[in-house]
Amino acid sequence: MAIRLLDGGGAEQFRGRVNSDQAFRLAARDMVLNLAVEAGSEARLIAIRDGVLRSIVRFVPLTEPVDITIRGSIEFWDKLLSPVPPPRFQNLYAGVRAGTCEVIGNGELYSAYFAALTRMIDVMRELENSPAPR
Repeated sequence: MAIRLLDGGGAEQFRGRVNSDQAFRLAARDMVLNLAVEAGSEARLIAIRDGVLRSIVRFVPLTEPVDITIRGSIEFWDKLLSPVPPPRFQNLYAGVRAGTCEVIGNGELYSAYFAALTRMIDVMRELENSPAPR
């Protein structure tokens, strides 16, 4: 599966869906975060300001300040974003506990924003499993 977040059109679709998602907006209110998402060799920097996902851009580690990095193989992301994720891939907590992904950076921010990050991944899963735009 090609992860839509990694291409320009998919990133914009994702940004629109996240920003229109009421559950995310509630959980992310006042959220200010630079989140790096790494899928295999690809990386994106997601900038969230005051609960609004402002941008998703290609990211080269060490070139921008990052609060939290979520790092996983393409296999991890494929399983996490599948319609019904298998055991050890249901969410970030399960992935970290099983050693199938890494979450590094500011642990305090990760804890504070865990609900918003979880909802953001839920929205990503919905997007990945919806029909591709034509």
